[in-house]
Amino acid sequence: MGGFQSKNQFSVDGKTVVITGGSQGMGKAVGRLLAEKGANVVIIARNTEKLEEALKYISEHAANPSSQRFHYISADLADPTEAARILSEITVWNNNQPPDIFWCCAGSARPGLFIDVPIEALKEQMESNYFSSAYVAHAAVQSWVDHFRSSPEPNQPAKHIIFTSSVVAFLPLVGYGPYTPTKTAVRALSDTLSQELLLYAPLVPIRTHTVFPGTIFTAGYEKENLTKPAITKQIEESDGGQTPEQVAAASVKGLERGEELITTNGILGVAMKSGMLGGSRRNGWGIVDTVMGWLIMIVMVIVRRDMDGKVKKWGAERLGKR
Repeated sequence: MGGFQSKNQFSVDGKTVVITGGSQGMGKAVGRLLAEKGANVVIIARNTEKLEEALKYISEHAANPSSQRFHYISADLADPTEAARILSEITVWNNNQPPDIFWCCAGSARPGLFIDVPIEALKEQMESNYFSSAYVAHAAVQSWVDHFRSSPEPNQPAKHIIFTSSVVAFLPLVGYGPYTPTKTAVRALSDTLSQELLLYAPLVPIRTHTVFPGTIFTAGYEKENLTKPAITKQIEESDGGQTPEQVAAASVKGLERGEELITTNGILGVAMKSGMLGGSRRNGWGIVDTVMGWLIMIVMVIVRRDMDGKVKKWGAERLGKR
C-alpha cells in the first residue's frame, strides 16, 4: 500500500470526519483542509469557546456549503466514558450512521528533565496523548463492527483511524522523558491494530495510519518552551519546524498516497522513520524504506554519538554551576 499507487486512497468528499483536538493547532488546520475537500467535519475538544471559533473557521472553507455539515462536541477524552458518548451523539447527528474517519490530534507535550518534572505529569501525559487516542479508537472500531454486523453492506469503502504521534517516537531526545513514551505507545497501538483489524475485513475494511510531525509552531509549542531544557532546544535546532497548515497538507498527501506511517518534515522525518521501522508495514513494496533503513543504521551511529556528547558536555557544565 502506498508507494507506487497513483489512485487517491483517502477520498473524503461526502464523508464524515471526526477530529479530536480540532479546536486549535494541527487539528484545526486538518479540519479546514478536509472541509475544502468536501468532508463533513466534527471537531472535539474541551474548550467550548475555542470550538465555536474553530467550527466557524472550518465551515467557512467548505467546498460545498449547501450540502456539507459541521458540528462540535465538548469532551474530555482522558475520561474513558467520553469516547462512547461522543460516538453516540455523532452517529445520531450523522443520520444514524457511524462516522467514516477518525483523526486523533488531541494531545500535549510537557518537556523537562525526567526527575525535575512533577510525578503527576507522567500520568497526565499518558492520559493526554495515549489514552485519549486509544479510547476513541476502541469506540470507533466497536461502532463499525457492531453496525456492519447488524446491517451488512457489501463492498463497503475503507474506514480510517489516524493517530498523531511524533518523530521523537523514532529517536530518543533528552528532555522528552514524560512525552516520548506516550507517543511511542501511540505508534505501537497503530501497528498492532493495522494487523488485528484484518479480522474484520469481511465486514468492513478498517485502515490505521500514524502521522509523525516534528516541531509545529502553535500556542502549545510556545508553552512547551517554557519548561524545555536548554540542551533540548540545542539538539532540536536542526528541525526547522512547520506551521499547522504545512503539517496538515503533508499528512493528507501521505494519506492520499495510501501510506500507513507518515512523516511531515521532509527527508529528515523519512530518514528517522526508516531507521526504526522494525516490523511496521512499509509503503509500497518497501524497497525505498528498506534501503533508507540500511543507510540510516550507519548514520545513526554518528548522530547518536554526537547527541550524547552534547548531553554530557551540557550536564558537566550544569553540574559545575550548582
